[in-house]
Amino acid sequence: MSLHDYINIQPKVIRMLINSYQKNRLAHAYLFEGEKGTKKKEIALEFAKLLYCEDQGNVCDHCLNCQRIMHQNHPNVLLIEPDENILRKEQVLFLQQEYSKTNLEPGPKVYIINEIEKMSTQAANSILKFIEEPMPDTYTILITDNIHQILPTIISRCQVLNFQPIPKADIINYLYKHEVKPLIASICANLTNDLDMALNIAREERIIDIIKFVQELGQAYLTKEKNLLVLLENNKIDLYKDKKVVEYFLDIFLMYMRDIEKLKIGNQDTVFKNDLALMLQNLHNISTEDLIHNLKEILSAKINLNYNANLMLLIDNLFLNLK
Repeated sequence: MSLHDYINIQPKVIRMLINSYQKNRLAHAYLFEGEKGTKKKEIALEFAKLLYCEDQGNVCDHCLNCQRIMHQNHPNVLLIEPDENILRKEQVLFLQQEYSKTNLEPGPKVYIINEIEKMSTQAANSILKFIEEPMPDTYTILITDNIHQILPTIISRCQVLNFQPIPKADIINYLYKHEVKPLIASICANLTNDLDMALNIAREERIIDIIKFVQELGQAYLTKEKNLLVLLENNKIDLYKDKKVVEYFLDIFLMYMRDIEKLKIGNQDTVFKNDLALMLQNLHNISTEDLIHNLKEILSAKINLNYNANLMLLIDNLFLNLK
């Protein structure tokens, strides 16, 4: 994707950066903040391309500079990522050393530091000093999924750009363009706000079987024609061995139950459109009390999964406790 493609995803951010560039009013330090999956790092690299593209004032994605930035081997554009889930002081010191060197090539320097909420205290102090004493023609972009974990003194020295969650409709349309079927697209758009992650989930081999199993459970729950424990014994997705499969299953099962909850209060904006008629026909079989109980049981299983609970015990307990 190019800079202009991202206008549809983060229009306010892209327009602000382009306008600032065109008016020669770029800030020396930016803080890109927003949920995971809102394309902060990608847009930071696009910003660097904007400064360097040979098609001046544009991002062609084909010239040598755009290609080098895309492959992260441009000498004046440096991206720092956490090392083993932490940003270390040594990484920031390396950045400062690069900062003080003479450019190997003409043009501005761009420093991008990703996931700065993961920085150590020493790294935070070094970054603060780094942005307090900016050099001409040098731009620093700090990126975070959680601005509340960033020191106020760092925030106050940056221009903060808020990245909005990508609308579900945009994610669904993106998946349609990649030939993902409507139900799978709708489910994946409700699992993540990240376009690439949504597409990866949609292409996951096991996702179709998980969705089919959830629909089978949901239909049995609505009609009361089959026992859920019997369906569990005959399931094909092997919930007892793979934590990722269990995670997807719980999320999608919760989605199905919430569809029923929505219909109970007259809201037909559901994910499982294919099962809408069945749900409406059988709502009378489901008491609100039992539905709330089951939602709590699924949420409890999701929490326990995060604590590395035994998968067999977790799933068996869930099914035994469902009403």
